[in-house]
Amino acid sequence: MNFWFEMAINAVEVTLILSFLVQYFGYRMACPAKYIWTALFDVLSFGSVAFFSWGKLYEGYASLVQILINIVFCCILLRGSILQKIFVSAFTMGLVAIIATFTALLVAKLSGNNVTLLLSRFNSVRIISILITKLLFFVITRIILRVKENGKIKWLDIIPLAAIPTLSIITITLMMYAAIQEPHIQNIVFYAVCIVLALNILIYFLFVRLGQVSKIQTEMALLALQNECLQENAKDIENMYDTVRALRHDLKNHLLCILSMAEERDVEGIEQYTRQLLQQQNTVNKLIMFSGSKVLDAIINSKSAAAERAGVRLSAIITTPLAGISPEDITIILGNALDNAIRAAKDSQRKVVDIHIQPQGAYSSIVIANDIAHPVLSDNPALRTTKNIRYRHGFGIQNMRQAVERNQGLIRFYEQNDRFICDILLLNVQSRNE
Repeated sequence: MNFWFEMAINAVEVTLILSFLVQYFGYRMACPAKYIWTALFDVLSFGSVAFFSWGKLYEGYASLVQILINIVFCCILLRGSILQKIFVSAFTMGLVAIIATFTALLVAKLSGNNVTLLLSRFNSVRIISILITKLLFFVITRIILRVKENGKIKWLDIIPLAAIPTLSIITITLMMYAAIQEPHIQNIVFYAVCIVLALNILIYFLFVRLGQVSKIQTEMALLALQNECLQENAKDIENMYDTVRALRHDLKNHLLCILSMAEERDVEGIEQYTRQLLQQQNTVNKLIMFSGSKVLDAIINSKSAAAERAGVRLSAIITTPLAGISPEDITIILGNALDNAIRAAKDSQRKVVDIHIQPQGAYSSIVIANDIAHPVLSDNPALRTTKNIRYRHGFGIQNMRQAVERNQGLIRFYEQNDRFICDILLLNVQSRNE
């Protein structure tokens, strides 16, 4: 009975751990294979816990191995950044170990038992202690899911954040061994474990706070970029209206001049004069987009101006305003994709960038194609940045992928006929709600 009870508890524990991670990050894939992979990691985790706890009164070091299993599980199946996955994996196992130790010492203290006897005997007190442990873990993780934060964390921040839960596991394991060897210090160990538990809870809220600060900084950078694009767009539209007013003002004179030459049968003069007018028009001909979305218009018009300055011709066909896509995601996706496209096309022979945004079934399709001087994916398949990151140029390929994921879409990059193509599908709002 004791053996099967311990195995059942181990199975419940690993299921609670993986279930929490899945709910925290969410699956990155929609196919049924994700459940098969989850079941495989569940079996692997169960085997690890059962192996390390076999024949031992207390085994805390198994949590260290489980941290690695959790990180691999998150990286393969779940969304989110690698830094978040490292911290949450370490924090989760630290929480498991600390709660188990805290509950064992608390029940031993309240029942007047020695913690060694509590761990070694299979009785009602031990069953109650284990059930309280799992219930506490479930309740605390539900609270965490309500206050989670998806902001980006830097490596320099994540190292101490992840180290503290990991070191806490080692610390409470050593303290528990000391309590088993020296029962008279059991109360001191209990208070120490309470402090470690409080410390880890504070560390999680520090993690949330850092994520919030990072998110605010990203939003400020996005707003700065949007504001810059909107200002440039306003200037472009104002210049266009000035040009139209000037052309309208001169139109009468131009028509009178052409009429005069027509009356004199001066066909050659009419042709020459008309060519001159068309040439003047081409010098002020500029792409001004009116799609129905202010942010989308601002991005396209701003990048059109940037392309013009770089000597690149940008053409756009837009038949949907990307309704339902947040301005932040539009800025991240199109701003970064067009920056990269213009930069690459500048060094090519034809210097052309084409962008098509149109409905495609339940999705909105965004296709950005640009000429390239040489293959890109063969030398840089991960599309890592080669430029210095500045405050408004930090929205790279990874940010694009995350923005596409937030809109339940797909993104792929490929090359065809000396052109680099970024092909994006974003699920429509109506389709998401169905």
